[in-house]
Amino acid sequence: MSEGSMRRRLSSPAPLPDDDDLLREIFLRLPPQPSSLPRASLVCKRWGRIVSDPQFLLRFRAFHGRRQHPPLLGFFSSGRGAIADFTPTLDPPDRVHPSRLFLQALRGDDLYSLLGCRHGLALILNRERREIILWDPVARDGRSVAIPPAWFDYDNPRSTIRNAALLCDDHHAGRSPLEAFKVVLLRTDDVPVDADPQAFASLYESSTGVWSDLISVPISAPLLMLHPSVLVGNSFCWLLNGCGKRGILVFDLSKHTLAQIDTPKDAHITTESRFQILRMENGELGLAILSGVSMQLWERKASSNGGGIWMLQKTIELDKLLSLRSPTHRLWTVIHGYDEDNNVIFVSLDLEVYMIQLKSPQFKHLFRATFMTTYHPYTGFYTTVRGTGSGDVGSGTLNNTRDCPQI
Repeated sequence: MSEGSMRRRLSSPAPLPDDDDLLREIFLRLPPQPSSLPRASLVCKRWGRIVSDPQFLLRFRAFHGRRQHPPLLGFFSSGRGAIADFTPTLDPPDRVHPSRLFLQALRGDDLYSLLGCRHGLALILNRERREIILWDPVARDGRSVAIPPAWFDYDNPRSTIRNAALLCDDHHAGRSPLEAFKVVLLRTDDVPVDADPQAFASLYESSTGVWSDLISVPISAPLLMLHPSVLVGNSFCWLLNGCGKRGILVFDLSKHTLAQIDTPKDAHITTESRFQILRMENGELGLAILSGVSMQLWERKASSNGGGIWMLQKTIELDKLLSLRSPTHRLWTVIHGYDEDNNVIFVSLDLEVYMIQLKSPQFKHLFRATFMTTYHPYTGFYTTVRGTGSGDVGSGTLNNTRDCPQI
């Protein structure tokens, strides 16, 4: 064999595997970024058939879910003619087009509220039908649960749902998040009016299909309505703030108890301070306090008496981090939301919105806001691979013309 023919043989591409099971194992290990599976699907019809199979997609999400948190795709915020609009935060080719994930109401006359997102699901309240909806924006699949009318009733101001939280039990075990989940609903008394205001909670578990009896705890400040919870350990946490007081409401999923925790007493707090509950790197409860351009990060550590003590971990000067020029006026700062899995916080300074990684800290300028609203960060494994339009992941290479999701 001549040297030239040997070189040609050595440089010939290796044949593609001819075994579907082997291909599945290879595709399973592709990076969990939105562009990975769509790109693989374009190689040939066979690859497209394999990576679009629902059972494979379930395995793909479970495989990566056991190893890492899903990527932060973007966030939902107040919609214009929809329940919520989606704003992507990833760069191309992984950027998910806003039309892919925005939440559109199926019944135009019903009143909906987005209560939060976790494990790739959106938790939505339908006030007219008095039910909560767990909705998967990627798979366009959902499940509804009726709300116990004796405890939560929008015809009675004292029984209005103030907040809620969702936890999917087996989202890392190869099961659909819609198959095993828990939901907590909250309502509160009117803190300024009632002499002994209480917060009330009820837990729903899909395994039993039953709402628990109401439990309650005295509270000293109003519960922020519709601001998403933060999952710390095995507890949901919400912020209480108003009437000159503040605290953190904690629902322990293991003990089925409700409690209020005080916020740091030594923190620098002004009348314009903004607050955000955090899940610290070690899994402990944390709190961000934004006063002007200075953001304090506090952590609650266990004390010898069985309680907890707040300790200041660090202070981030946003004007220095963001390389802002010395302002000639006082900056208006707002905390919009927080992604507990990726430890990312969304803040705006004079309407300029930034996404800040608290561990680094690194930041990314997103856009200039036109109005102030709460952001609901959405993490998930975006596995849509079908279609040939121009507004989806990897636009210019990948295309998708499927209709926008409806609830």
